[in-house]
Amino acid sequence: MGPSRFKDEYPYKAVSLVTNKKRVYESIEDVYEEIEKLYSISQKEGYELGKSLYSQCPFFTDYETLLSAKHQTTIKEYNYCKTFSCSPYPSMQETPSYIVDDFMIIEQEYNSCVNKEEKNVKK
Repeated sequence: MGPSRFKDEYPYKAVSLVTNKKRVYESIEDVYEEIEKLYSISQKEGYELGKSLYSQCPFFTDYETLLSAKHQTTIKEYNYCKTFSCSPYPSMQETPSYIVDDFMIIEQEYNSCVNKEEKNVKK
């Protein structure tokens, strides 16, 4: 990725893909609000959520702004568990529901990417 024009410097102006107009983003909360609205639209229209949000976010924010160490750690935990066929906790009953939810989302996005690659290879 090249340099971004949205490097955590608030306020800034960028296009809102929800309203299709320029707006002022005062804080990261404004960015999250835009993402939540785009999420709802994508879900309603039946778009692939990960692909949709990934392609829309650069119009109004920088990817690095959205990365968190916590989420990167969760992805590493998912990869470890999947690679070595092990559970993140001793039992399903001991596994917090947020871990199950996070792993399900990661798995869904991973499968979406794999399926897309397989379709591209068959063409």
